Amino acid sequence: METVTLLLTRWPKDEFIYERGVGPDGYNNDEVDGLTDAERGALYRSAGRPLTMPANRVRFSGLWGTMLMLIGGPIRIAHFDRQIGDELRDDEEEIELTINHRTIYVAVKGTIAETRRYTTIERYRTDDGRVNKWDFGYVRMVSREQPYGLHPERNSVVKTLRPGHDGLCLRVIGGASAQQQAILIHEAPNITWVTGCIGPRPHGDRRPFPNTPGNPADRTVREIVGEVTRRGGKGSLFVLKS
Repeated sequence: METVTLLLTRWPKDEFIYERGVGPDGYNNDEVDGLTDAERGALYRSAGRPLTMPANRVRFSGLWGTMLMLIGGPIRIAHFDRQIGDELRDDEEEIELTINHRTIYVAVKGTIAETRRYTTIERYRTDDGRVNKWDFGYVRMVSREQPYGLHPERNSVVKTLRPGHDGLCLRVIGGASAQQQAILIHEAPNITWVTGCIGPRPHGDRRPFPNTPGNPADRTVREIVGEVTRRGGKGSLFVLKS
């Protein structure tokens, strides 16, 4: 039976800041990766406020990512740069894929029938610009060798996106903490709709979307959930180590 496996990478690191009130749906400012500490600190403070004083200006920081959806045989191993080698079992094939010009080696039982590619958004810095010692401001699914599980659900919080939303999403299974266990893959028209969750959208589309039924993020999530549902309602998520 075919299965659905998602591969997620946050490499290369690519931050943006969502600006509300710029155009009808806001604006994603991608020109923030090269800022100095002083320039970045000034983003979170009103004009003339010293960097030694606490931040007093809210910003919505996010990270772009890339996700592959693989439809086919079950995948046991997926990682960057190194071949499967002696870890490959007799009933498996080693397949090479590419994300962002970097090779992923996959051990699959059977074949991969179809591959689809998406862009993702996740929250990055806290609203006052802080990150912890692991370089993130909000909880997120950590990179590891073992896959997480996935199953579809209709979530009461996701229903609050807009009136009439059915809450459709994927629950990520296997997080190490209560916060990680609450992480979903769901529609996110802009970065304010995710704190620890993952928002897929069409590959390369970095616009904020209108919070309306059928927007590109809505269609993307329904596409992914539909493929998982058609294959028994279970899937896997690899968060790749960079």
